[in-house]
Amino acid sequence: MKLQRMLFLLLSLTLLSGLAMAEPSQILEIDVAGMTCPFCVYGIEKSIGRLEGVKTVEVSLELKKARVVMKAGEKLDEARIRELIRDAGFTPGESTRYTEDT
Repeated sequence: MKLQRMLFLLLSLTLLSGLAMAEPSQILEIDVAGMTCPFCVYGIEKSIGRLEGVKTVEVSLELKKARVVMKAGEKLDEARIRELIRDAGFTPGESTRYTEDT
């Protein structure tokens, strides 16, 4: 009985320490020039959303910005995101990168 309790305690501590050390999500907010309609938003969201490691993509037609959130531990490739925006026919602008705990 004591051995089971000790194993349970050890396993619990191991899991909790792993959660505490989880890497934060990387986030990119980038200006996007040239969007005029909801189809523009959809195209950018779909294109960026296909990238490996992307958790969410939110594009605002009103703000002319895209917000890309990577899955925890995944590396943000800003150059690739800019390339996808250009390939979709738009112009990437100023950007801000930061991290957010998951």
